[in-house]
Amino acid sequence: MKNLVIITIALLLVNCEPIVPQQSTSSKQIIYDNYDYEDIVGTTKITPFENGQEKELEHPIIGLNSSNQLVLSFDLLTDQFENLSARIIHCNKDWNKSLLRDMEFLSQINNYRISEFDYSVNTVQPYINYRLPIAKPTLSGNYVIAIFRRANPDDVLLTRRFLVTDSKVSIDQIVRVSNTISKRDNNHQIEFSLNYGNVLVNSPSRDISPILLQNHNWNTAIDDISPTLIKTNEGFVEYRHVDLKTNFPGWNDFRFADLRTFSVSGRNVRKIINTGKQIIAPLQLGGSRGDLTYSQNFQDINGNFIIQTTDLGEGFLNADYANVQFNLKADEIPGEVYVWGQFNNWQLNDMNRMRFTNENGINRYTASIPLKQGYYEYLYYVKSDELPATYFEGSHFQSENQYEILIYYRRPGNVNDELIGYKRFRSIEP
Repeated sequence: MKNLVIITIALLLVNCEPIVPQQSTSSKQIIYDNYDYEDIVGTTKITPFENGQEKELEHPIIGLNSSNQLVLSFDLLTDQFENLSARIIHCNKDWNKSLLRDMEFLSQINNYRISEFDYSVNTVQPYINYRLPIAKPTLSGNYVIAIFRRANPDDVLLTRRFLVTDSKVSIDQIVRVSNTISKRDNNHQIEFSLNYGNVLVNSPSRDISPILLQNHNWNTAIDDISPTLIKTNEGFVEYRHVDLKTNFPGWNDFRFADLRTFSVSGRNVRKIINTGKQIIAPLQLGGSRGDLTYSQNFQDINGNFIIQTTDLGEGFLNADYANVQFNLKADEIPGEVYVWGQFNNWQLNDMNRMRFTNENGINRYTASIPLKQGYYEYLYYVKSDELPATYFEGSHFQSENQYEILIYYRRPGNVNDELIGYKRFRSIEP
């Protein structure tokens, strides 16, 4: 009997997974947004692959009938392997979880183990990169993919949004100067129409819901847009508002930092400091552009970012992390200042908030944000009751932004929103 107990214990030890320090799961309620639940989550992206080619600057969107695939890639800033799994969550147009069961939008079991991973090579910051091809849902709409430890629904690490589109309506659009005279130099006004053809629509104002995005930023999305003209017999709906309802501030061309090499200082990087324990990359001291006349300096990528290293002989797993120090020369203002871009999902949180300080007699706002080697674009966003968000950047009709029109549809009697139309365009086409 004693030998049997010893053998049983030995078998249990062999089959046990490595013990990894974990954060308490008591406060980990799922948020249906692009969100990191622990500090060890590093750079995360969902990238479309077309004919085996990565489209890094594309948004996490895929056509329902497309042969392309979305791939989730993320780093955990640790050298200890984690047993991870994924789950896909269907959401309605407002990004709340829908009432659909898994079998109604997936053709397989909704539990995906992540088996593809690699360790970083010769990096100051160790990390493990995980990759997962995302199973394509069978319905169009909004989705969130959630990553868990050991398939434990109470131990979520990260969530990311993605879209599945269906082409059931045609969309025409135009970008105009604002109808509001005081905003004509600053805003883009989006006007659009759609033809829904054979889609069963009892009431276009109720069954069809458009949403507008600027630079794929869900935090500034415009929704609740009512039609201005309906031709039911032609299946035609028009949205041409004369107020500010479909106006976006044009902002300015994005600031950027070239962090593709840590061997020398890239553009807008003041210097690279490698202490052996961490890499620090202070950026050049920038100033306010709020009072400057618009002048296009370069063709930006609308606040996006690219993960890449150009150091000689380096590969994807050699890309390191640095504490990037953002510096804005400015006097203190009544409000908060944030570093704002797609790299932080356009979020305004404590990690991206800048602190006011006076160094060597110079008033400035600073923030230190860990970023992986690559090319990053950003703006300085002001959150204030007295000042506009564009206070340090200015807002110009001449600036170029990318826009998306999403057409959601609630079929009569259904409990879910389908995404039956999608159009992407720029305010200034080449």
